[in-house]
Amino acid sequence: MRITLLGHASLLVEMDGATCLMDPVFFDPFEEGAVVSCPKRRLDPEKLPRIDTLIVSHRHPDHFDLPSLSRVPHDADAIVPADALIVYALQKLGFARIHPVYPMGPIRSDAFELYPTRSALRSIPEFGLVFKDASGTFWNQVDSVLTADTIDAVMGRFGGIDLLFAMYASQNFEYFDNRSTEFPYEIHRQNLENVMRIAPRWIVPGAAGFRFCGNHAWLNHFLFPISRERFIADLKRLGFGGETRMMNPGDVIEIDRGRTSYRPGASEIAVTVQDDTAALRFDPTAPVPDLVDPNPEGRSRAELKRIIDRFVMEGIAAYTRSDFATGDRVLDLYRQRTARYALGIVFAEGAPEWYRFDFDEHAVRIVTGEEAAAAADIVNRIAASALAGWIAHDKSFFYVRAYSRRYETLYAVSAAGSEVRLQRRSLPDLLMHYLLNVAAGSELAAKHHVDRQIAALSSSGSIAC
Repeated sequence: MRITLLGHASLLVEMDGATCLMDPVFFDPFEEGAVVSCPKRRLDPEKLPRIDTLIVSHRHPDHFDLPSLSRVPHDADAIVPADALIVYALQKLGFARIHPVYPMGPIRSDAFELYPTRSALRSIPEFGLVFKDASGTFWNQVDSVLTADTIDAVMGRFGGIDLLFAMYASQNFEYFDNRSTEFPYEIHRQNLENVMRIAPRWIVPGAAGFRFCGNHAWLNHFLFPISRERFIADLKRLGFGGETRMMNPGDVIEIDRGRTSYRPGASEIAVTVQDDTAALRFDPTAPVPDLVDPNPEGRSRAELKRIIDRFVMEGIAAYTRSDFATGDRVLDLYRQRTARYALGIVFAEGAPEWYRFDFDEHAVRIVTGEEAAAAADIVNRIAASALAGWIAHDKSFFYVRAYSRRYETLYAVSAAGSEVRLQRRSLPDLLMHYLLNVAAGSELAAKHHVDRQIAALSSSGSIAC
């Protein structure tokens, strides 16, 4: 078995009987221009061998990249989670043999076995994957969260793991919601414990080879608290007895019946151009830049304000004033806690526009203008062009989240005699809840975003045959 790292989570796995391509991302930047592969690479997809099996682990855009998937010949068998969006997109791209699979169900041939492993997080369908042939066993954890039961089931089935690509980075994506910079002690402990429980012969810290770039580069100091070096050093402190390696784009590991070899830079498909991982140094004391609107389409303030005014006053406002008997879980919480939610719209020039929703048990009062910027319990400031793009399904949640700043100070205070009690009362963000779950077409937003990307790829002639 030969495993080649193409960059980030993209792998070429050449087995007895099948050549597999997993989570292909060929082009930098990706994720709508927000991130690039790190270490910096050069990749030539034309040099890939014939692909028998395409594997997509889940729908997050750093694993499910339509420009790259459009370049994969669509006669390959596609192994994907039971996710309607991924299946739909691959069908639109022209893939004819798509196989939705469920975790812990083996996929066998005469020469090899693929075994998708479950994730404890169920927000979206996803899996890790075990590759097994006569030469050995390789487990790619990807982003799946492992439990002891899953590990025990895999070890009981395969006996031992020659090579594990382990989750390690504990990316602090909660920072987008609450600006928390706390070190992820418990997640890091769990990731280390998983490796010790699996006890693979070789370990590679995997699936976190990217950094933010451009307007988003400042996030690198906040979102990557665990480096590859730190993860390996902690394993060694714990007495891990296997081999450890850090793989860069173009590096290859070969497994041959108990013998494993590491060949740095052995691939001609991907080449590491620069080790720029120092850009990921965790530093929660680093400066946070002001929120600005890049307005890449150059829309006027008047046009953006018209779009957003209509969206807020005819959309969110109508929703918040809906019949109190509807039983909407989020609105009920806002009403019970008499919360005040402020939405600040940041434009490329001039002062922000503000809207505030003041809830009580019987009504909601909507305040606009300068008065709305004060006295809120929850505040979400967001770039106007990013919000307009999300409303139109031109931009995804993953793009928009870095163009917003959110905080909350909602709590309940009570007294028992002279003892004062204060309890945090966190609430879902009203704007995000409305856009993701309530707004007209929200259930089809991801599909519409896929349609727009595929239409652009089709018109440019980028889709392979």
